[in-house]
Amino acid sequence: MANEIKGGGNHDLSTDKLSQDLNVITAEINAYQRVAGEAIFEIGRRLKHVKENDLAHGEFMEWYESIGLTKDFVSKAIKVAEQLSKFETSRNIGMDALYLIATLPPEKREVEHVTDKGEMKKPEEMTVRELRELKKALKQAEAERRERERL
Repeated sequence: MANEIKGGGNHDLSTDKLSQDLNVITAEINAYQRVAGEAIFEIGRRLKHVKENDLAHGEFMEWYESIGLTKDFVSKAIKVAEQLSKFETSRNIGMDALYLIATLPPEKREVEHVTDKGEMKKPEEMTVRELRELKKALKQAEAERRERERL
């Protein structure tokens, strides 16, 4: 078949009937997005467990490096697992976005915020850039509040 897309398994995807298959493709993409978000959370839970229960100090880093993980990924995955235990990861949320959400104040994670384009979005709906801008604005507002209290 011409123009085939091959996935990680035995799934061949023909573009010959793309218009017919678009609904199926959309559903598959949504399913993989859910799996990706859930996987990051579950990896973090398992890393946290190993860190806290299974290895002596110093052995944890050696272990996670032996399975191809970096210190940055491990610390972010653990933070996501610790902070977002009740967070719904059914959307297409990657590691950077999950980490930014995990480092928001808990009371700011579930509410809508105004983006720089004037849109109202919850953090889970925001892009990484929008999340960074939100964190920056919250930090600035907190600094201004502290300054007012100091005066």
